[in-house]
Amino acid sequence: MKKAKTTFLVATCIALASQVSINLYTPGFTITLAALLLPVFLYFNREFNPIEITFITGIVSPVYRGLIMYISDVAISDVAATVLSDVLFYVTYGSLFYLLFWQRYHASLTSFFVATMISDFLSNVVEISVLMHFQNYHYEIFQTLAIIGFSRATIAVCIVLFYSYYKSLLSANEHEERYRRLVLITSKIKSEIYFMNKNNADIETVMKKAYNLYKELSGSQYNESLRNNSLEVAKDVHEIKKDYLSVIRGLEEMFDGSYDDTKMSIADIAAIIIPDVKEYIRRNRLNISFDFKIESHFNVHKHYYLVSVLRNLIFNSIESMEGQSRGYIRITVKKEDGSCSISVEDNGSGISQENLEYIFNMGFSTKFNLETGDICRGIGLYHVKDIVEGVFSGKIAVDSVLGKGTKFTITIDAEELDGRNE
Repeated sequence: MKKAKTTFLVATCIALASQVSINLYTPGFTITLAALLLPVFLYFNREFNPIEITFITGIVSPVYRGLIMYISDVAISDVAATVLSDVLFYVTYGSLFYLLFWQRYHASLTSFFVATMISDFLSNVVEISVLMHFQNYHYEIFQTLAIIGFSRATIAVCIVLFYSYYKSLLSANEHEERYRRLVLITSKIKSEIYFMNKNNADIETVMKKAYNLYKELSGSQYNESLRNNSLEVAKDVHEIKKDYLSVIRGLEEMFDGSYDDTKMSIADIAAIIIPDVKEYIRRNRLNISFDFKIESHFNVHKHYYLVSVLRNLIFNSIESMEGQSRGYIRITVKKEDGSCSISVEDNGSGISQENLEYIFNMGFSTKFNLETGDICRGIGLYHVKDIVEGVFSGKIAVDSVLGKGTKFTITIDAEELDGRNE
Protein backbone atom coordinates (compact mmCIF):
# COMPACT_ATOMS: atom_id res chain seq x y z
CA MET A 1 0.00 0.00 0.00
CA LYS A 2 2.79 2.38 0.96
CA LYS A 3 4.74 1.58 -2.21
CA ALA A 4 1.62 2.16 -4.33
CA LYS A 5 1.12 5.59 -2.73
CA THR A 6 4.78 6.46 -3.33
CA THR A 7 4.55 5.29 -6.94
CA PHE A 8 1.47 7.44 -7.53
CA LEU A 9 3.11 10.45 -5.84
CA VAL A 10 6.26 10.09 -7.97
CA ALA A 11 4.20 9.69 -11.13
CA THR A 12 2.25 12.83 -10.25
CA CYS A 13 5.46 14.83 -9.69
CA ILE A 14 6.83 13.67 -13.04
CA ALA A 15 3.52 14.55 -14.67
CA LEU A 16 3.72 18.06 -13.24
CA ALA A 17 7.31 18.35 -14.46
CA SER A 18 6.09 17.44 -17.94
CA GLN A 19 4.25 20.77 -18.03
CA VAL A 20 7.61 22.54 -18.18
CA SER A 21 8.16 22.16 -21.91
CA ILE A 22 8.87 23.66 -25.32
CA ASN A 23 6.95 22.93 -28.56
CA LEU A 24 8.79 21.41 -31.50
CA TYR A 25 7.99 20.45 -35.13
CA THR A 26 4.26 19.80 -34.80
CA PRO A 27 1.44 20.92 -32.46
CA GLY A 28 1.24 18.70 -29.39
CA PHE A 29 4.86 17.50 -29.53
CA THR A 30 6.84 18.95 -26.62
CA ILE A 31 10.27 18.49 -25.04
CA THR A 32 9.62 18.33 -21.30
CA LEU A 33 11.52 18.37 -18.01
CA ALA A 34 9.89 15.06 -17.04
CA ALA A 35 12.08 13.05 -19.42
CA LEU A 36 15.08 14.43 -17.53
CA LEU A 37 13.84 13.71 -14.01
CA LEU A 38 12.37 10.29 -14.78
CA PRO A 39 15.64 8.40 -15.49
CA VAL A 40 17.40 10.04 -12.53
CA PHE A 41 14.65 8.87 -10.20
CA LEU A 42 14.71 5.36 -11.65
CA TYR A 43 18.50 5.18 -11.29
CA PHE A 44 18.45 5.91 -7.56
CA ASN A 45 15.32 3.87 -6.85
CA ARG A 46 15.88 0.46 -8.40
CA GLU A 47 13.09 -0.98 -6.22
CA PHE A 48 10.52 0.81 -8.40
CA ASN A 49 9.63 -0.96 -11.64
CA PRO A 50 9.95 1.59 -14.49
CA ILE A 51 6.99 0.08 -16.32
CA GLU A 52 4.74 0.67 -13.28
CA ILE A 53 6.01 4.23 -12.81
CA THR A 54 5.65 5.19 -16.49
CA PHE A 55 2.26 3.45 -16.76
CA ILE A 56 0.80 5.58 -13.97
CA THR A 57 2.62 8.66 -15.29
CA GLY A 58 1.19 7.86 -18.71
CA ILE A 59 -2.28 8.16 -17.18
CA VAL A 60 -1.80 11.15 -14.88
CA SER A 61 0.29 13.34 -17.19
CA PRO A 62 -1.93 13.10 -20.32
CA VAL A 63 -5.09 13.64 -18.29
CA TYR A 64 -3.59 16.72 -16.63
CA ARG A 65 -2.21 18.01 -19.93
CA GLY A 66 -5.40 17.24 -21.84
CA LEU A 67 -7.49 19.03 -19.23
CA ILE A 68 -5.36 22.16 -19.60
CA MET A 69 -5.67 21.97 -23.40
CA TYR A 70 -9.44 21.47 -23.18
CA ILE A 71 -9.83 24.49 -20.88
CA SER A 72 -7.73 26.47 -23.39
CA ASP A 73 -10.38 25.76 -26.09
CA VAL A 74 -8.24 23.29 -28.04
CA ALA A 75 -10.22 21.02 -30.36
CA ILE A 76 -11.21 17.65 -28.89
CA SER A 77 -9.53 15.79 -31.75
CA ASP A 78 -6.23 17.57 -31.06
CA VAL A 79 -6.57 16.88 -27.32
CA ALA A 80 -7.18 13.19 -28.03
CA ALA A 81 -4.16 12.95 -30.34
CA THR A 82 -1.92 14.68 -27.81
CA VAL A 83 -3.15 12.47 -24.94
CA LEU A 84 -2.62 9.31 -26.99
CA SER A 85 0.90 10.33 -28.04
CA ASP A 86 1.74 11.21 -24.43
CA VAL A 87 0.55 7.79 -23.21
CA LEU A 88 2.61 6.03 -25.89
CA PHE A 89 5.70 8.09 -24.99
CA TYR A 90 5.67 7.01 -21.33
CA VAL A 91 4.73 3.39 -22.05
CA THR A 92 7.51 3.11 -24.63
CA TYR A 93 10.01 4.84 -22.36
CA GLY A 94 9.23 2.59 -19.39
CA SER A 95 9.36 -0.61 -21.45
CA LEU A 96 12.68 0.28 -23.10
CA PHE A 97 14.28 1.43 -19.84
CA TYR A 98 13.12 -1.79 -18.18
CA LEU A 99 14.73 -3.94 -20.89
CA LEU A 100 17.94 -1.95 -21.32
CA PHE A 101 18.77 -1.06 -17.73
CA TRP A 102 16.43 -2.01 -14.89
CA GLN A 103 16.44 -5.79 -15.32
CA ARG A 104 20.22 -5.97 -15.67
CA TYR A 105 21.87 -7.36 -12.54
CA HIS A 106 25.10 -5.39 -12.90
CA ALA A 107 24.09 -2.01 -14.26
CA SER A 108 26.83 0.57 -14.72
CA LEU A 109 26.61 4.30 -15.29
CA THR A 110 27.54 3.69 -18.92
CA SER A 111 24.61 1.33 -19.42
CA PHE A 112 22.40 3.90 -17.69
CA PHE A 113 23.52 6.55 -20.19
CA VAL A 114 22.89 4.26 -23.17
CA ALA A 115 19.50 3.12 -21.84
CA THR A 116 18.41 6.71 -21.15
CA MET A 117 19.50 7.98 -24.56
CA ILE A 118 17.83 5.11 -26.50
CA SER A 119 14.65 5.25 -24.40
CA ASP A 120 14.42 9.00 -24.84
CA PHE A 121 15.09 8.89 -28.59
CA LEU A 122 12.73 6.04 -29.50
CA SER A 123 9.93 7.29 -27.22
CA ASN A 124 10.08 10.66 -28.91
CA VAL A 125 10.05 8.96 -32.31
CA VAL A 126 6.87 7.05 -31.35
CA GLU A 127 5.21 10.21 -29.95
CA ILE A 128 5.99 12.41 -32.96
CA SER A 129 5.01 9.64 -35.38
CA VAL A 130 1.52 9.47 -33.87
CA LEU A 131 1.15 13.25 -33.99
CA MET A 132 2.37 13.37 -37.63
CA HIS A 133 0.18 10.38 -38.58
CA PHE A 134 3.29 8.40 -39.57
CA GLN A 135 4.08 10.60 -42.55
CA ASN A 136 6.25 13.57 -43.62
CA TYR A 137 9.39 12.11 -42.03
CA HIS A 138 12.71 13.77 -42.79
CA TYR A 139 16.29 13.40 -41.62
CA GLU A 140 16.32 16.59 -39.55
CA ILE A 141 13.64 15.25 -37.19
CA PHE A 142 15.60 12.14 -36.28
CA GLN A 143 18.81 14.13 -36.00
CA THR A 144 17.22 16.60 -33.57
CA LEU A 145 15.59 13.85 -31.54
CA ALA A 146 18.94 12.04 -31.32
CA ILE A 147 20.64 15.25 -30.13
CA ILE A 148 17.86 15.79 -27.56
CA GLY A 149 18.17 12.18 -26.35
CA PHE A 150 21.96 12.46 -26.09
CA SER A 151 21.76 15.83 -24.31
CA ARG A 152 19.15 14.72 -21.76
CA ALA A 153 21.02 11.47 -21.11
CA THR A 154 24.24 13.46 -20.56
CA ILE A 155 22.51 15.87 -18.17
CA ALA A 156 20.91 12.94 -16.33
CA VAL A 157 24.33 11.29 -15.87
CA CYS A 158 25.78 14.61 -14.65
CA ILE A 159 22.95 14.91 -12.09
CA VAL A 160 23.61 11.34 -10.93
CA LEU A 161 27.34 12.00 -10.61
CA PHE A 162 26.80 15.30 -8.79
CA TYR A 163 24.28 13.80 -6.39
CA SER A 164 26.51 10.77 -5.77
CA TYR A 165 29.47 13.04 -5.07
CA TYR A 166 27.41 15.25 -2.77
CA LYS A 167 26.11 12.20 -0.92
CA SER A 168 29.60 10.73 -0.54
CA LEU A 169 30.86 14.12 0.67
CA LEU A 170 28.16 14.25 3.34
CA SER A 171 28.96 10.68 4.30
CA ALA A 172 32.68 11.49 4.54
CA ASN A 173 31.97 14.57 6.69
CA GLU A 174 29.71 12.54 8.93
CA HIS A 175 32.33 9.80 9.20
CA GLU A 176 35.02 12.37 10.01
CA GLU A 177 32.84 13.95 12.71
CA ARG A 178 32.11 10.56 14.27
CA TYR A 179 35.81 9.65 14.21
CA ARG A 180 36.73 12.97 15.82
CA ARG A 181 34.18 12.46 18.59
CA LEU A 182 35.40 8.88 19.07
CA VAL A 183 39.01 10.03 19.51
CA LEU A 184 37.96 12.68 22.04
CA ILE A 185 35.90 10.18 24.04
CA THR A 186 38.64 7.56 23.85
CA SER A 187 41.25 10.05 25.04
CA LYS A 188 39.12 10.82 28.09
CA ILE A 189 38.53 7.17 28.93
CA LYS A 190 42.16 6.11 28.39
CA SER A 191 43.36 8.97 30.59
CA GLU A 192 40.93 7.96 33.32
CA ILE A 193 42.05 4.32 33.06
CA TYR A 194 45.66 5.44 33.45
CA PHE A 195 44.76 7.48 36.48
CA MET A 196 42.65 4.68 37.97
CA ASN A 197 45.57 2.26 37.62
CA LYS A 198 47.74 4.69 39.56
CA ASN A 199 45.05 5.00 42.23
CA ASN A 200 44.95 1.22 42.43
CA ALA A 201 48.55 1.28 43.69
CA ASP A 202 47.46 3.68 46.45
CA ILE A 203 44.61 1.35 47.39
CA GLU A 204 47.08 -1.52 47.58
CA THR A 205 49.27 0.53 49.94
CA VAL A 206 46.31 1.34 52.22
CA MET A 207 45.32 -2.34 52.31
CA LYS A 208 48.85 -3.40 53.29
CA LYS A 209 49.01 -0.77 56.03
CA ALA A 210 45.68 -1.95 57.44
CA TYR A 211 46.84 -5.58 57.45
CA ASN A 212 50.21 -4.68 59.02
CA LEU A 213 48.30 -2.81 61.70
CA TYR A 214 46.25 -5.94 62.39
CA LYS A 215 49.44 -8.03 62.71
CA GLU A 216 50.97 -5.48 65.06
CA LEU A 217 47.86 -5.38 67.22
CA SER A 218 47.72 -9.19 67.31
CA GLY A 219 51.06 -9.38 69.12
CA SER A 220 50.29 -6.77 71.76
CA GLN A 221 48.03 -6.19 74.70
CA TYR A 222 45.27 -4.51 72.61
CA ASN A 223 41.83 -6.01 72.97
CA GLU A 224 40.38 -8.44 70.47
CA SER A 225 37.74 -5.99 69.19
CA LEU A 226 40.38 -3.54 68.05
CA ARG A 227 42.33 -6.30 66.30
CA ASN A 228 39.17 -7.50 64.54
CA ASN A 229 38.30 -3.98 63.43
CA SER A 230 41.73 -3.50 61.86
CA LEU A 231 41.35 -6.82 60.04
CA GLU A 232 37.89 -5.79 58.79
CA VAL A 233 39.37 -2.57 57.43
CA ALA A 234 41.98 -4.59 55.51
CA LYS A 235 39.26 -6.91 54.16
CA ASP A 236 36.99 -4.01 53.16
CA VAL A 237 39.84 -2.28 51.34
CA HIS A 238 40.60 -5.57 49.59
CA GLU A 239 36.98 -5.84 48.39
CA ILE A 240 37.06 -2.24 47.22
CA LYS A 241 40.24 -3.03 45.31
CA LYS A 242 38.56 -6.04 43.65
CA ASP A 243 35.60 -3.92 42.55
CA TYR A 244 37.94 -1.20 41.35
CA LEU A 245 39.96 -3.68 39.30
CA SER A 246 36.74 -5.06 37.84
CA VAL A 247 35.77 -1.57 36.66
CA ILE A 248 39.26 -1.03 35.17
CA ARG A 249 39.14 -4.39 33.34
CA GLY A 250 35.68 -3.55 31.99
CA LEU A 251 36.93 -0.26 30.61
CA GLU A 252 40.10 -1.82 29.20
CA GLU A 253 38.08 -4.49 27.41
CA MET A 254 36.43 -1.72 25.43
CA PHE A 255 39.83 -1.16 23.82
CA ASP A 256 41.59 -4.31 22.66
CA GLY A 257 44.85 -2.45 22.14
CA SER A 258 44.87 -3.05 18.39
CA TYR A 259 44.98 0.71 17.73
CA ASP A 260 47.43 1.61 20.48
CA ASP A 261 50.41 1.26 18.13
CA THR A 262 48.81 3.49 15.51
CA LYS A 263 50.56 6.84 15.28
CA MET A 264 48.79 10.12 14.60
CA SER A 265 50.38 13.24 13.19
CA ILE A 266 50.30 16.41 15.25
CA ALA A 267 48.34 18.00 12.38
CA ASP A 268 45.60 15.36 12.73
CA ILE A 269 45.53 15.89 16.49
CA ALA A 270 45.06 19.61 15.86
CA ALA A 271 42.27 18.84 13.36
CA ILE A 272 40.46 16.90 16.09
CA ILE A 273 40.92 19.45 18.88
CA ILE A 274 40.31 22.70 16.97
CA PRO A 275 36.65 22.10 15.94
CA ASP A 276 35.79 20.85 19.43
CA VAL A 277 37.23 23.95 21.13
CA LYS A 278 35.78 26.40 18.60
CA GLU A 279 32.35 24.82 18.91
CA TYR A 280 32.54 25.16 22.72
CA ILE A 281 33.54 28.83 22.37
CA ARG A 282 30.74 29.47 19.87
CA ARG A 283 28.10 27.60 21.89
CA ASN A 284 28.94 29.52 25.06
CA ARG A 285 29.20 32.84 23.17
CA LEU A 286 32.71 33.56 24.40
CA ASN A 287 34.83 36.29 22.86
CA ILE A 288 37.97 34.17 22.63
CA SER A 289 40.25 33.74 19.63
CA PHE A 290 41.87 30.32 19.31
CA ASP A 291 45.02 29.68 17.28
CA PHE A 292 46.83 26.36 16.82
CA LYS A 293 50.18 26.99 15.13
CA ILE A 294 52.30 24.03 13.96
CA GLU A 295 55.87 25.04 13.14
CA SER A 296 57.20 21.46 12.93
CA HIS A 297 55.42 18.26 11.97
CA PHE A 298 55.87 14.94 13.76
CA ASN A 299 53.95 11.82 14.72
CA VAL A 300 52.65 10.93 18.18
CA HIS A 301 52.51 7.33 19.37
CA LYS A 302 50.23 7.60 22.43
CA HIS A 303 48.13 10.30 20.85
CA TYR A 304 45.07 9.68 23.05
CA TYR A 305 47.00 10.91 26.10
CA LEU A 306 48.32 14.00 24.32
CA VAL A 307 44.78 14.90 23.20
CA SER A 308 43.66 14.65 26.83
CA VAL A 309 46.56 16.81 28.05
CA LEU A 310 46.00 19.56 25.48
CA ARG A 311 42.24 19.69 26.00
CA ASN A 312 42.74 19.95 29.75
CA LEU A 313 45.15 22.87 29.38
CA ILE A 314 42.95 24.59 26.77
CA PHE A 315 39.80 24.41 28.87
CA ASN A 316 41.76 25.57 31.91
CA SER A 317 42.68 28.63 29.84
CA ILE A 318 39.04 29.17 28.86
CA GLU A 319 38.00 29.02 32.54
CA SER A 320 40.68 31.57 33.43
CA MET A 321 38.96 34.10 31.13
CA GLU A 322 35.60 34.01 32.85
CA GLY A 323 34.07 37.47 32.80
CA GLN A 324 36.81 38.76 30.49
CA SER A 325 35.73 40.90 27.54
CA ARG A 326 38.28 39.58 25.06
CA GLY A 327 40.72 36.70 25.25
CA TYR A 328 43.03 34.55 23.23
CA ILE A 329 44.50 31.07 23.44
CA ARG A 330 47.58 30.33 21.38
CA ILE A 331 49.09 26.88 20.95
CA THR A 332 52.53 26.61 19.36
CA VAL A 333 54.08 23.31 18.34
CA LYS A 334 57.70 22.97 17.26
CA LYS A 335 60.53 20.49 17.16
CA GLU A 336 64.18 21.36 17.72
CA ASP A 337 67.34 19.66 18.97
CA GLY A 338 65.60 16.27 19.27
CA SER A 339 62.80 17.58 21.49
CA CYS A 340 59.20 18.47 20.78
CA SER A 341 57.83 21.55 22.48
CA ILE A 342 54.13 22.39 22.87
CA SER A 343 53.10 25.63 24.52
CA VAL A 344 49.59 26.70 25.55
CA GLU A 345 49.40 30.42 26.18
CA ASP A 346 46.49 32.67 27.18
CA ASN A 347 45.79 36.18 28.44
CA GLY A 348 43.53 35.02 31.24
CA SER A 349 43.50 35.93 34.91
CA GLY A 350 46.92 34.39 35.56
CA ILE A 351 48.22 32.64 38.69
CA SER A 352 49.76 34.34 41.69
CA GLN A 353 53.42 33.58 42.43
CA GLU A 354 52.59 31.99 45.80
CA ASN A 355 50.22 29.53 44.11
CA LEU A 356 52.50 28.57 41.20
CA GLU A 357 54.43 25.95 43.19
CA TYR A 358 51.21 24.19 44.24
CA ILE A 359 49.15 24.09 41.04
CA PHE A 360 50.33 20.58 40.09
CA ASN A 361 49.50 19.15 43.53
CA MET A 362 46.51 16.83 43.76
CA GLY A 363 43.51 18.57 45.25
CA PHE A 364 44.88 22.09 44.83
CA SER A 365 42.44 24.53 43.22
CA THR A 366 41.76 28.24 43.25
CA LYS A 367 38.32 27.68 41.69
CA PHE A 368 35.16 27.45 43.72
CA ASN A 369 31.45 27.85 43.18
CA LEU A 370 30.29 31.23 44.45
CA GLU A 371 26.75 29.94 45.01
CA THR A 372 27.54 26.69 46.84
CA GLY A 373 31.05 27.40 48.12
CA ASP A 374 32.19 24.00 46.79
CA ILE A 375 35.86 23.85 45.82
CA CYS A 376 36.75 22.15 42.54
CA ARG A 377 38.53 18.84 43.01
CA GLY A 378 41.70 20.20 41.38
CA ILE A 379 42.64 17.00 39.60
CA GLY A 380 43.20 18.56 36.15
CA LEU A 381 46.75 19.93 36.28
CA TYR A 382 47.89 17.12 38.57
CA HIS A 383 46.61 14.71 35.94
CA VAL A 384 48.30 16.66 33.13
CA LYS A 385 51.69 16.59 34.89
CA ASP A 386 51.27 12.91 35.71
CA ILE A 387 50.62 11.99 32.06
CA VAL A 388 53.41 14.21 30.69
CA GLU A 389 55.96 12.71 33.08
CA GLY A 390 54.56 9.18 33.46
CA VAL A 391 53.47 8.40 29.91
CA PHE A 392 55.85 10.54 27.83
CA SER A 393 58.78 10.95 30.28
CA GLY A 394 58.55 14.65 29.54
CA LYS A 395 58.48 17.89 31.49
CA ILE A 396 55.89 20.61 31.97
CA ALA A 397 56.68 24.15 33.05
CA VAL A 398 54.46 27.13 33.78
CA ASP A 399 55.05 30.86 33.56
CA SER A 400 52.30 33.17 34.74
CA VAL A 401 51.68 36.77 35.70
CA LEU A 402 48.62 37.57 37.76
CA GLY A 403 46.11 39.54 35.70
CA LYS A 404 48.05 39.11 32.44
CA GLY A 405 48.02 35.44 31.51
CA THR A 406 49.63 32.03 31.73
CA LYS A 407 51.85 29.91 29.54
CA PHE A 408 52.31 26.15 29.93
CA THR A 409 55.20 24.56 28.06
CA ILE A 410 55.47 20.81 27.54
CA THR A 411 58.81 19.37 26.43
CA ILE A 412 59.06 15.75 25.31
CA ASP A 413 61.88 13.86 23.64
CA ALA A 414 61.04 13.36 19.95
CA GLU A 415 61.81 9.64 19.97
CA GLU A 416 59.74 9.16 23.13
CA LEU A 417 56.80 11.00 21.58
CA ASP A 418 57.12 9.00 18.36
CA GLY A 419 57.28 5.72 20.29
CA ARG A 420 60.68 4.67 18.95
CA ASN A 421 62.04 4.19 22.48
CA GLU A 422 59.56 1.40 23.20
